[in-house]
Amino acid sequence: MRLQTYKLFSALLTLLLLTILVPDVVYATHIRAGDLTMRRKPNGGDREYIITAILYRDVTGVNAGDGLIDFGDGSDNAIVKPQSLGYTEDGETEIIQYQVEHTFPSDGNYKVSYFERNRNPGVRNMEISSETPFYIQSEFMINPALGLNSSPVLLIPPVIKGAIGQKFIHNAGAYDIDGDSLSYRLTVCLQGTDTPVQNYRFPDDPNEDWSKVTEQCETPAVFYIDESTGDLTWDAPFVAGEYNVAFFVEEWRDGIRIGAVNRDMQVIIIDPLNLRPIIEGPADTCVIAGDPLLKEIFAYDQDNAPCYNSDSTLDWGPHPIKLEISQQSDEIAIPPYADMIFTPTYSGVNNSEARGDFSWTPQCADIRQEPYKITFEAKDFPDKSNTQLGTLQNWNVRVLGPAPTGLVAEPASSTDLSNGNTFVSLTWDPYTCDGADEIHIYRKKGSFDFNPVCETGLPSWTGYEYVNSVDVSESSFRDFTVDQGANYCYRIYATFRSPQGGESIASEEDCAFIPDSQYIVQVDVESTEEESGQINLKWTVPMDVTPGRTPYYNVYRGEGMEKIEFDQYTKINTDPLTDTTLVDNLLNTVETEYHYRIEFLEGTSSDNAAPRDTTTLASYVRLSSDAGLDFITLNWTGNVPWNLTPDTVIVNTDTSAVYHKVYRKIEGDETSFSLYDSVFTHSNGLSYTDRGTADLPLDDRKLYTYYIETIGSFEHPSIAEPLINRTQELTVELLDTIPPCPPILSLANLEEGFPMDSCVVEPETDGERSCQKDRFEVELTWLNEQGSNCDDDIVSYNIYYSRRTAVSKNDFGAPVATMDHPEGRPLTIQLLYEFLNREYVEGSYAVTAVDDSGNESDLSNIIIQDNCHYYELPNAFSPNGDGINETFIPMRCPRFVKSINFTVFNRWGVAIFSYNSDEHDGDIEINWNGKTDSGNDVEPGNYYYRGEMMIYRLEESDEKQEIKGSFVILKGNESQ
Repeated sequence: MRLQTYKLFSALLTLLLLTILVPDVVYATHIRAGDLTMRRKPNGGDREYIITAILYRDVTGVNAGDGLIDFGDGSDNAIVKPQSLGYTEDGETEIIQYQVEHTFPSDGNYKVSYFERNRNPGVRNMEISSETPFYIQSEFMINPALGLNSSPVLLIPPVIKGAIGQKFIHNAGAYDIDGDSLSYRLTVCLQGTDTPVQNYRFPDDPNEDWSKVTEQCETPAVFYIDESTGDLTWDAPFVAGEYNVAFFVEEWRDGIRIGAVNRDMQVIIIDPLNLRPIIEGPADTCVIAGDPLLKEIFAYDQDNAPCYNSDSTLDWGPHPIKLEISQQSDEIAIPPYADMIFTPTYSGVNNSEARGDFSWTPQCADIRQEPYKITFEAKDFPDKSNTQLGTLQNWNVRVLGPAPTGLVAEPASSTDLSNGNTFVSLTWDPYTCDGADEIHIYRKKGSFDFNPVCETGLPSWTGYEYVNSVDVSESSFRDFTVDQGANYCYRIYATFRSPQGGESIASEEDCAFIPDSQYIVQVDVESTEEESGQINLKWTVPMDVTPGRTPYYNVYRGEGMEKIEFDQYTKINTDPLTDTTLVDNLLNTVETEYHYRIEFLEGTSSDNAAPRDTTTLASYVRLSSDAGLDFITLNWTGNVPWNLTPDTVIVNTDTSAVYHKVYRKIEGDETSFSLYDSVFTHSNGLSYTDRGTADLPLDDRKLYTYYIETIGSFEHPSIAEPLINRTQELTVELLDTIPPCPPILSLANLEEGFPMDSCVVEPETDGERSCQKDRFEVELTWLNEQGSNCDDDIVSYNIYYSRRTAVSKNDFGAPVATMDHPEGRPLTIQLLYEFLNREYVEGSYAVTAVDDSGNESDLSNIIIQDNCHYYELPNAFSPNGDGINETFIPMRCPRFVKSINFTVFNRWGVAIFSYNSDEHDGDIEINWNGKTDSGNDVEPGNYYYRGEMMIYRLEESDEKQEIKGSFVILKGNESQ
């Protein structure tokens, strides 16, 4: 805080010295808005930057003078001369630029700021704006590890008019030349370093009447900034005037926040006889670099009165309009906006309609990960210029890299295969788009018809898996991670250098079939059991058995889906088989995944058969699930050599589309499976969602069991198809996320086991008393509310307590206790919990119910109570040794007193006795025997006391209380 105060003082002192030393300088006042950006100096060093502050001056104020920029690095502030950039279209605001070059001393984070002495007068949502400094503070990171960086530039001016009852939208038109990701967040207007202006309020402040309803007459009115698009929306203002709002445009690189540009802008709300224009823009889209993008944008001026004055017969228009791209102007020549062509034509009454033809052919240099935001603006031209209104409409366009071409996949030759060299050779045309850095290679088993529109790379849903990446200068690759007996299909795409990033469209597919001597064609789950599961296996006869020899087979099983070392497999047959089928028994097909390899042997008999080859592995297709409130999603996958998602297969010489079949049975309703549905997996993937039907939705009280019958293909004429394999059976229940209803809570205060009214003190029955602090209890009782939208499977309750006022669950924190629901007890009974041995009963109390799925209800009604403390001191006592009224102690038992600090004064105001309970083990009874602090007896007469008492109260500010009064000592100590 000292540093912040020093910086603000330093800025003010600099301005004061300038005023004294340079009396002919006139400083800018009446500042409406501004923003502060930073860009690297062209051809400069890594830490050489140009700082630019753009301010917007109310022309009714004095002319612009020198500005003050603080670089945030400890160096001297810069006094910068202004440069006028002209005026806004209505002539009411001058645009001023303050620009300075600076070399930062080291890498790091810097807060660069601009200070101006006065804002313009009359801003509604701050105090005395004409005497309030204008201050903007942007943040920048210089970090060579993340690459060179310039801040975003804001291409759309921050002074804009809106109208009462009409939606107001502003967008800064932020553009980052480095291609960094941008996000947006609101902040408050500042008058110094991290110092808000006095009494700043947002336009939708509930204590003000600036907002009431939206443009569509809905409540409440809203004010917000969209963190992704940057649209600042006020729907809708209700009171004319000037309002200032502020926000940050934050830039991100590799997930790290590397800067934030601060804009403080002015919204001028007027009450015109006018309605804003409407823009009908195109949907967000993409374009491949080198291809032309052509779109039509339509805008028109409204001619109906807004909802808050819908009965008006006044002439609202329509008026002539102008339609343009906001980021394009004579002053702005930032690519790629300068390359866009936008030609509007006007028609309709008073030229109140516009059709704009947009065209742009982006180049390779324009490719990047983030979309380009093109903002169209329509402004009308009523008779009075001060009633002009405008509308903004954003359009996001992603520029994608062109797909690599010429991809060819060739399997290894038979010679290579016989020598144990299994691979696929890939070649493609050299990629010529500048800015690309790598070629990414993907593959899948079997072909897939993928025609991307605005998707780059290879999304996971296509089934392609990452293989490797090579430098963009390469145009070939050998994939040695393949097995024989499968058809491998490849696609490639290009990626582009950071920070702009971006990807290309994927290439066309090309496939290579690697022949094998034999193939596993079936791994079919016959039975799903924990100990007695069965899997049916089937494989083909080898194609190249040596003449005069007989083929034999060994079957090996592994656990999991992945390939493992051969010595880790379990041989599941004792002698070599002659048959190409086998049933694998006694398996846990409920929990365990299995895969198989078949070893081919040949010889004249099983005794002399020698191993010759093994198949690639094949697992059974494993089914999994993801349940929701009213749906069950099934997913299945397997590590198999065939294509699980072929487009078609040949059945009885006819080509048929491939559908996987979904079988289902319901516990208690069906004893066997029935065909329930089917999935065209080539387009929908290996997934299915069961939502029941309109007549029979899924029931969260029932269990559903499924299996999938899959159909696959090797896509090779030598292997018969279809390949039919079933998954294991899987039993699923709906996800229970419905919590119980919140309980209805009651509270009773108890004292020594009896009901207590804490604000009434009963007289004591005798002279003896026991004033323990722990004699108070709180008794909570609650009743479970029942409802059709609540679960009734309650198993426990959470009890919440806060010593202070609590209005939400966040105010309580964790539960202070948990209580099980008594087994066998109905939910409608009242349940009891006691807070025992308390020194206080003040606080906030609530209860929640928890069901058997762990869902917790909302809080019950919150009961908030305060203590009614009691501490009364006597007006006389007689320390005379007769055993009666010997000491000065509180009358009756005090209540809810934490500590006492007490001093006695004689009639001349001299303190004669002091007592602090903290020094006496917290004893608040005082028990003064009538002796001074020095041990002398006091004389009879009148005495006074003053002190401070700490009590247990709901609010901390109420806990300290002053006490004062007087009493009489009736006699001295007559026993001595």
